[in-house]
Amino acid sequence: MNQKFEKGYLLIANPVLPDPNFSRTVVLLCNHNDSGSFGLVINRVAEFSLDEILEESELSIPEVQKIFLGGPVAPTQGFFLCRSEKELSEVEPICPGVYLGMNWESSKLVAEQIEEPEKNIRFYLGYSGWASGQLAGEMKQKSWLTREASDIFVFSENEDKIWSNVVRSLGKDYEYLLNAPVNPSLN
Repeated sequence: MNQKFEKGYLLIANPVLPDPNFSRTVVLLCNHNDSGSFGLVINRVAEFSLDEILEESELSIPEVQKIFLGGPVAPTQGFFLCRSEKELSEVEPICPGVYLGMNWESSKLVAEQIEEPEKNIRFYLGYSGWASGQLAGEMKQKSWLTREASDIFVFSENEDKIWSNVVRSLGKDYEYLLNAPVNPSLN
C-alpha cells in the first residue's frame, strides 16, 4: 500500500474509513507540512448550483454551474482549482497542470488566461484539514491510500466515478476495494 502523502498527492478513502464526511472520497492534497495538511475533496458535487450561491453577490466568475464540496472545514470558504498547460502566476501550482486559487475573486483573471474555462475551472466550498500529525495517524490506521495526483482525475467529467477510477489506477491488487460495502457493519 502506497503510504506517501505530500502536496500534489491524492488521498483515496479506504472503504473502512469510519468518517462519513470522507466515505468514498478522493482528496487532492494541496499543502502538507509540520503544521498540518490541507486538501480539497474532488468528487463531491453540491446539491446546489454556483448561481444559487452568487445570486446576491456582485462577484462575476466564469460560466460554471457545478460547485464541489471541498470538505467539512469552513464550509462557506471558497477555493478553485484550474487546469493549464502554461504557468499561471495568480494561483499556486499543486501538481503538473493543476493550480489552486484561494479566493473566487481571482478566478475571473485566471479564466481569461486558460483554454475552455468552463471545463478547466472547478469551484469548491469548504476544505479538508488535518492538524499536525493527524494525517500521519490516519495513514498508520490505513484510512487512506495514496497516489500522485493527475489533472485527468481532478478534472474528470464524471465525478461519480473518480473514486473507482483512482482505485483502479492503483492496480489489480486494489480492485477488491471496489466491491466493499459502503457501510461494512451492514455486511
